[in-house]
Parts: sequence; structure tokens; C-alpha cells
Amino acid sequence: MKILVIAENEATITTIKKHLAPLGFDFIFYSNPVKAMDNISEIAPEMVIFSAEDYPRHWKPFLVVLRAYFSHTESIFILLKTALFSQEDAEKAAYLKVNGLVDEDVSESVLVDSMKGIFSRHLFPKESRRNKRYFVLNSDKVSFIFNHPETMELVTGKVIEISMTGITVSILEKITYSLPRGSTIQYCSIKIEDKIITTDCIVFRSDLYTTLLFKDMEEDDIEYIENYFEKKAAEQRAVNQ
Repeated sequence: MKILVIAENEATITTIKKHLAPLGFDFIFYSNPVKAMDNISEIAPEMVIFSAEDYPRHWKPFLVVLRAYFSHTESIFILLKTALFSQEDAEKAAYLKVNGLVDEDVSESVLVDSMKGIFSRHLFPKESRRNKRYFVLNSDKVSFIFNHPETMELVTGKVIEISMTGITVSILEKITYSLPRGSTIQYCSIKIEDKIITTDCIVFRSDLYTTLLFKDMEEDDIEYIENYFEKKAAEQRAVNQ
């Protein structure tokens, strides 16, 4: 999925590159909104993240040009704003069918969670059951633990993303040896609220984030994961209405 980011704030750009780019999206960064506008038909982004703080006079003409090529369902437009964003601009954003407003002047973790919520609501609703992905927020009661297949040291990970086929985690502590791609890890434990799901996993990748594929997970457990995150997504939609 192609996401165009138009921003100048280094902290915002660094946060996106550090936490969101590794999730499998194709990010394209522009610091010149006029140049991005000229190239919009070639870029054909599925989402645009635009900083209204960095370019307060450019987001409205940019959005008009974007909508001349792509509808509000073909290309999602997300506006990053700060406390300086006026009520008048908020009303213009609603009139121009901005898909979402995200606070930029917040902590790194809050900004990341806000963007994950946007991704889940707008980028994944049409995916098939087996391919559906859910981003885990800090407020979700989800944890992951396993024993390293070579050293047997206990490894804990912060869950970043989960699907019906696998899980992506950030390893919380440095491990003695890396996890070779294709290796099997037995008896991994996923805790979701009070339920613990045990499954073997296969290492798909291990760099900034570690992605593991489920191996022969029980169908009931897959259903539980799906139902839990569908419930969380519905709760988030209700909050944002």
C-alpha cells in the first residue's frame, strides 16, 4: 500500500519512519507540497498524510487537486493538526471530506496509536479474513512470550500487529542470538485479556520488528483473535463518530 507523507517536522517524519514504515507500507516523503501536487497522478497514493501545521495554506488546494484524480475512498486524506488548527479550518476539512484529523503535537506513542487506528479503519476493511490485519494499541491487553529455540532464554515482545496468519512484535530486550528466518519456535504464548493462546510459530523476518507465522493454530483460537479485534475496532469507530 502506497502512502504519501507531506511534512517538514523532523520529529513527525522520524516517528513515521521508525514505527510505521516497518509495517509493510510503501511510504513516499515530500517536503514540497507543490511538487507533490504536480506528481499526484503518477504517485497514485492510497493514503495521504498531510501536515496542516507545516503547510497551513497548502492543504486545501492540495486536497482539491487530489480529489480531481481520486475519490475519498480511492485515496484517503489524513490531516495532521496542532492546537493552532482553527474551528473554521475544521469546518472546511469536514466540507472537503477529509477522512481523518490526527493531533501532531502529542507524544510519539499517542501519534503512532492514532495512525494505527486510521490504518485499521481505512486501509484494511476489504481484506479477506485470512489476510486481515489488526494494529495493537497501547490500551489493548495483548502480550507475547516465547523461549528462544537455541538458547531457551525467555523472550518477551510488545505486539505491534496481529493477523489470522501471524504476529509482529518488537523484542523488548536484546537476545543473545538472532532468530534465523525459517526456524520454528515451539509453544509461543499470546495473551489477549485473560485468555492465553499457545501455538508454534515460524520466523518470517527478524530485524527492527520480528514477524512470526502461526503454525497449525487451532481454528477456535483464530476465531477468538478475530472476534477480539473486531470488537476493539467497533469500539474505536464508536469513539470517533
